[in-house]
Amino acid sequence: MDALKVLQLEAETIWPPVDGGLGDATIAVTAVTYDGQSITITGATLLAPDSAIGVSIARCWLLESTTSYSVPPGLRLVSTAGSYRPPSGWSAEEWDSLMNGDQGPWVALVEGEQVLSLAHCARLTDRAAEVGVQTEDQARGRGLASVTVLAWTERMRHWDLTLLYSAFEANRASHRVAAKCQATPLGRLTRVFAEPSSAEAG
Repeated sequence: MDALKVLQLEAETIWPPVDGGLGDATIAVTAVTYDGQSITITGATLLAPDSAIGVSIARCWLLESTTSYSVPPGLRLVSTAGSYRPPSGWSAEEWDSLMNGDQGPWVALVEGEQVLSLAHCARLTDRAAEVGVQTEDQARGRGLASVTVLAWTERMRHWDLTLLYSAFEANRASHRVAAKCQATPLGRLTRVFAEPSSAEAG
């Protein structure tokens, strides 16, 4: 595995290229592996003298379906549409899109009909899929997130895609999930981006 190439793929998955550079107001992304390799990837947004600049740092991992998991007692692992109550923050339209398969494969741990933990394709391209995981507040601390991520990874293994996991530097809980999944640490992505002006934000 070439960690630097996978990190570059991760950057292109999160901020899909447009006009010759990474999109989503990206000025540049620097990928640094844990063995000291690095590359700077150009963004499609130009730096202007009056630009308000933001910086974000994310840790990245490679997921592989080699780690076993077990479903906690009293919960069900589901991966096909049903009349489930979604986790917080999902609109009816977004949830219907997930249930219809428009966003790719997903898995969830449910109690009754309530989704307690969900893993889904936060980003999906013809080369890679990045997992998004959400666990309800009342269900945290029970190891559910790692179970759903591992189940998602297992379900995705027939798709012939690179499976990715990333989390902001400050998100220690998400880092622990990656460790429980025995995901392979790749390195960090440092992104410099143009923040919207107050006129654009309003």
